[in-house]
Amino acid sequence: MSSYSQIIEDLDAVFATSEWTSNDIASYPSNMAPTGTKPSEYVVLEVLPSQDLSIQYGSVNQVSGLIIIQIYTPVNTGPRRIYEISDLLDSVLQKQQLGEGLQTNASALDPKGNDPDDPTLYRADYVLRFTSY
Repeated sequence: MSSYSQIIEDLDAVFATSEWTSNDIASYPSNMAPTGTKPSEYVVLEVLPSQDLSIQYGSVNQVSGLIIIQIYTPVNTGPRRIYEISDLLDSVLQKQQLGEGLQTNASALDPKGNDPDDPTLYRADYVLRFTSY
């Protein structure tokens, strides 16, 4: 049975694995920002459930939506690091079965440009569609 909190738990668990932590890229949930000395690069995790599929399929309890991972790197360093981090994210997230029933699909990368809230950072959004059963 899919629940919103289980989706978050399944996604957060990926970023606690040694496969991710060995990359030395800090990860934060949405609505939380680095405090103190800000890392030079980091990611922010967002889950956007868009539809409870039980509306379409009756008693089947599924949730679909988007996982958006905001990637932040220093400005004036070129796009290469954004793409490298996206490849690392693909290795742990793309087309995977995560946790108790979170199925991800192919990824897409959306470069956003300089972050309006912090002009020292460049932002890109890594986006995955998901279905949770």
